[in-house]
Amino acid sequence: MDDQDSVEYKVERCATVEVLPLRVAVLRHGTISQNPRYDEDDLEGTVHFAVRDQNSGKLIGTSTWLPRPWPDDPTASAMQLRGMAVAHSVQDRGLGGVMLATGIQHAKKSGAKYVWARARDSALYFYERHGFTQVGEGFIDETTGLTHHLVVQVVT
Repeated sequence: MDDQDSVEYKVERCATVEVLPLRVAVLRHGTISQNPRYDEDDLEGTVHFAVRDQNSGKLIGTSTWLPRPWPDDPTASAMQLRGMAVAHSVQDRGLGGVMLATGIQHAKKSGAKYVWARARDSALYFYERHGFTQVGEGFIDETTGLTHHLVVQVVT
């Protein structure tokens, strides 16, 4: 067991510019795009959460949350998760679950009924373990060229 295994992760808000390098390293690795930006990154209501390495201060986890209707119930308040990334060196240590729980609490405080995401198929098991349900048919994400599914969780 190394030092990271016993760490309690502290989640904080951060600026868009801080999340971009981790998005490139994790979410764009091996894909057809190297662009880590989302159109919604700097809109009012968008929140970026981050976890930093305790020693270096470098981001090791990030997620972006924005108010956006759930497509199957567009009149209800909802929050979309985008850009969740955990550094390769600390994956499978619970950091993703911590990031997800923080975002869900943010969504609840914002009055959201749903939290949803466009999840990579390689991450579906993670979302299902954390109470999300897969909805509909798979699709190819235009930015990454990877197969995705919509996932949703009722949070109210």
